[in-house]
Amino acid sequence: MSESDSTPSLEDKNKIPLYNQEQLDTLASTLYIKYQVEDNLTGGMNLYSVSITLTNHSSLTLGFCAGCSTSNQWSIYFSHLRMVEPNFLPMDPCVDLEYSGVRFSHVNGSIFKLSPLKSFQPLKCGESTKIKFNAQHYSASRSDILPNWYLHIDGTEPRLIKSTEGESLDFIGPFDTPKRYKRFDYTLTSGRRRYDIYQPFTPEVRFHRYLLASSSSSSQKDTQCELKPVIPTPHTIVIKDKSNCVDIFSEGWRICFPDSFFHREAEYLSEKTGILLEKGRLDSRNPEKVIAFTQEKVSSPDPALIESEAYRLEVDTTKQFVQISASTRAGAFYAVQTLLSLTSPQSSSSKNSSSPTISSCGNRLTIPSCTVHDAPRYSYRGMHVDISRNFQEKREILQLLDLMAAYKMNKFHFHLTDDEGWRLEIPGLEELTEVGSKRGHDLEENTCLLPLLGSGPFPHGLGCGYYSVEDYKEILRHANELHIEVIPEIDMPGHSHAAVRAMKVRYDRLMAKNKRKEAKQYLLSEPDLPAHSYAFSVQMLADNSMNPGLESTYAFVDKVIKELKEMHQEIQPLRVFHLGGDEVPYEAWDESPACLALVDSKKVDSMEDLMEYFVLRVAQQAYKHGLELGAWQDGIVVNKSEPYRRSKFANSKVSVYFWRNVWEKGQAYDAHKLANEGYEVILAPGTHFYFDHPHEPDPEERGLFWACRFVDTHKVFNFMPTNIMANADVKLTGEKLTKADLKAITESEDYTQLKKPENIKGLQGQIWTELVRTRQQFHEMICPRLIALAERAWHCASWEKQVADKRGKAQDEDWAKFAMTLGHKELKRMEAVDIPYHIPPPGARLSGDGHLEMLSCYPGLPLHYSVDQGNTWKVYESPVGLEAYHEILVRASSHNGRYHSRITKVDVKTYAESDEQGS
Repeated sequence: MSESDSTPSLEDKNKIPLYNQEQLDTLASTLYIKYQVEDNLTGGMNLYSVSITLTNHSSLTLGFCAGCSTSNQWSIYFSHLRMVEPNFLPMDPCVDLEYSGVRFSHVNGSIFKLSPLKSFQPLKCGESTKIKFNAQHYSASRSDILPNWYLHIDGTEPRLIKSTEGESLDFIGPFDTPKRYKRFDYTLTSGRRRYDIYQPFTPEVRFHRYLLASSSSSSQKDTQCELKPVIPTPHTIVIKDKSNCVDIFSEGWRICFPDSFFHREAEYLSEKTGILLEKGRLDSRNPEKVIAFTQEKVSSPDPALIESEAYRLEVDTTKQFVQISASTRAGAFYAVQTLLSLTSPQSSSSKNSSSPTISSCGNRLTIPSCTVHDAPRYSYRGMHVDISRNFQEKREILQLLDLMAAYKMNKFHFHLTDDEGWRLEIPGLEELTEVGSKRGHDLEENTCLLPLLGSGPFPHGLGCGYYSVEDYKEILRHANELHIEVIPEIDMPGHSHAAVRAMKVRYDRLMAKNKRKEAKQYLLSEPDLPAHSYAFSVQMLADNSMNPGLESTYAFVDKVIKELKEMHQEIQPLRVFHLGGDEVPYEAWDESPACLALVDSKKVDSMEDLMEYFVLRVAQQAYKHGLELGAWQDGIVVNKSEPYRRSKFANSKVSVYFWRNVWEKGQAYDAHKLANEGYEVILAPGTHFYFDHPHEPDPEERGLFWACRFVDTHKVFNFMPTNIMANADVKLTGEKLTKADLKAITESEDYTQLKKPENIKGLQGQIWTELVRTRQQFHEMICPRLIALAERAWHCASWEKQVADKRGKAQDEDWAKFAMTLGHKELKRMEAVDIPYHIPPPGARLSGDGHLEMLSCYPGLPLHYSVDQGNTWKVYESPVGLEAYHEILVRASSHNGRYHSRITKVDVKTYAESDEQGS
């Protein structure tokens, strides 16, 4: 052999070998990924452009393995909320970007795969490549991009790419230009332009917004007289003598209840206060230092209120006596919550409190002589929690129930199942949790679901978890003690990917044992029918819908209802079964032999009627079990038509949850249609009560924004339930709805006058958890918006009854008191039990003479500023001269200093310009 024959050619030197596990581990720990939203605007409403930059920091070369097939190359798996290259995917199996040397494939749902082509240029240590592609619609927030990307090669264990791991999201580039943080710019067929007018708030803009909740003539700390004594606001509260008070935490106080009827409520008060219980009739000769429960008829203070939950609370400071009167246990419980609220601290820090419950705080106040006569405006005051998309531990649910009880909320809508997870043990259907409660790198989904929503490749931790039967019963017991009804939702027929896959695994397991009949018993899909490539849900999932043509589907539903009833029976008998019914991709049934057979048999008139057939079948099953029915709006009003006739349901009550109300898109009148048809309507509008939306129109705020760009506490507080269209404020663009716009809506075919207002039964807030992965994120998205929701569900403000042109001032004054009460009192109650809450960044501006002025959204929260890039922070108390500095950082904090707002910058050079934006 000649010397030239033994020398490797340049081509041989550049050949990349198949990586082994150790090399894959090295690449995953050293590969840096940068994801950058480049342009939301050029593609109109349909497309935005993205770049992913790969930088190799390993001594290994990252490239295409010449000796391997395309399918055996290294691959990067990642979750993406928007369809990648939607002009090709998901209709095509993959799309090759030859200019970048990569292939994108859609696996299912939010999971995509990036792999190299032969044209991929090898990356040596320190080298980078930028991959540009398009995605569907727009992405205007950091939280849109999901973490925990991972590397995989067939035959090896997947490995998280370290640069994308965790919650820092440092691998995401800045949203620093309008084309990155604005959502769209396009022209309608009418010629009208739709342009996202939202700008991220500057500190100066916030300052002007927060002026509503502050007093320019006094310090924010000097606001005790402005606070609401109780939230939610009682119908009637009369303070008789502020100078003479009782201290129920002084020695010698007793809680007296004459019989067992109010025993649980008295025991609850004792647990929260440490005051001793004393069963038996009150000794009228010695009533001093007694809190007495009395069962008697308490009429509602207003005929429009819910009399069954009315109560009267009287504090007699002369006799040192507190009287709680109610005809029901719920009424007495709400009187207890009012008493606890009256004694909660307002100005002193509660950071040293070791109390375990929301209503038990240190540094109590004394109570003046007063009388409270109260009852709620709505019988349904609810909170919906999705624990399917990302699971939350039982502790967080119990804490949330405590918080709800403190603010007199009484319905807990428990979203237990969805595409991304089944979270409740069902005895006899073990696969639902063995497979459906876990996510990881199993592309066939035989052992777990796909690692959707950035949960990573391993079937434990993030994205995994479920409640055992005993866990669920513990939640029920706790809710029952707090007078909160648990309404379980098993979402169907759409949003059922976890269940569909789990029952397919069950089928395969039993068929392997030749147990054909048992295998088919609970099937939710036809086993030999492939998922249709065109039938994708809104969340890009194929194979996500139960098949309404299979009898086994209804056997499954019946089994689940039976097991739910059994879990509830001895604790809180199940009253309502919520079937979900939202966002069904009806195309999934188009080629189903079972569905076609239903139509051929004349049991269903047409394929378009399959949804109604399914809903009525499930409703009948619920009726057979003695249950009422719950459903989302689009489960009863399909394709913007009229609701199903209420007379078709045998159930005594059918509650429908109104959520789709984007003002200019129609369906805003569905609530009226449903109420007029005889359904009980729960108002849960996306524009005001979706707590998974951001608190601000800022790319650094967590949240989705399909219904509106942001939902802050102020917006929740301002909602007027008795006049839905009075809440129509802005379009998706951020433009104010004009009188002409509102006139056009009222003149549209969708217009429906509300004829049966008595069928509007209440309000509900929603937290969906696609973007909520941690305990802190969970609570911060809910709080303090939940408190404003409770205020509106319990109390009808006087300004709600005023005409639009005259309500503004009263509304602003009421908000100012509410915001101050949050800042000085209610948020401390949350800190005392370690419930995180969202802290908005402070408002800040520089006055003409160079003095820094700061305001908090919730007056009373501590404010800080820094002039050394955040190395040290100084407490802000009053305007301070800072004209010598070019950059000032500001933040707000919790009272105990554990949590802080986002840090924002006051640019000295541009403050005057920003002032003009906010004016």
